[in-house]
Amino acid sequence: MLDLLIEIQQLDNAQPESFESNIKNPNDPYESFNRRMFNFNLGFHQYVGEPVGRGYERITPQPVRTGIRNFFTNLRMPLNMLNNALQGNAEGTMNDLMRFSINTVFGFAGLLDIATPAGLPYQHEDFGQTLYVWGIGKDASFIVLPFLGPSSTRDLAGLGVDYAVDPGYRYFLNASAEEHLILTLVNQFDRYVDIIDFIDPLLTMDDPYIFFREASIQLRRNQLYNGNPPLDALDDFDFD
Repeated sequence: MLDLLIEIQQLDNAQPESFESNIKNPNDPYESFNRRMFNFNLGFHQYVGEPVGRGYERITPQPVRTGIRNFFTNLRMPLNMLNNALQGNAEGTMNDLMRFSINTVFGFAGLLDIATPAGLPYQHEDFGQTLYVWGIGKDASFIVLPFLGPSSTRDLAGLGVDYAVDPGYRYFLNASAEEHLILTLVNQFDRYVDIIDFIDPLLTMDDPYIFFREASIQLRRNQLYNGNPPLDALDDFDFD
């Protein structure tokens, strides 16, 4: 989500004319619903999320928050590994295995991230990406979910599968269904606190939803291609 809001800031520096053709994005057939959910999420942020988040920031030292984030990132590595394997990405699968092993053993169950400085960076993988690699839902529609934010019809299905089979919670923690839900909410809240300062600038834009949507779509496309999306086809030019 932090990457998304950085992307939004970059889009804000673009010329307004570059967005004229994106007002009616064909990937957003549910725009009316999405705008309502977008406004609902902003309202929740303003009246509930931000006040609680600011309180959490004041009473929780940054090293503690970093440790929490590292722990949950490490806990996600078995799921990451599974999705990389399902996508046929042997290099990514091995990277995830080594990250999980190093941070679990030498990083106190993942509270310290030793793997990234050692040259084993984290790259998010999920079942929505796996479905895309399999050729399923390539033309998925953009959708905004209450509390969870931007997604797509394909990624919504992937989200359910990831939550149901996540081996980190199921086998590493042996968490019950209730514990899994509580820990997931804690993780999402901690990540939300990290982006609070990036939300207010979004509200100063002429149409915050348009910028939010375009940044979301661009960021997800980047993830689907593991940071190397294909270049858009160039129009034919007459150089004579």
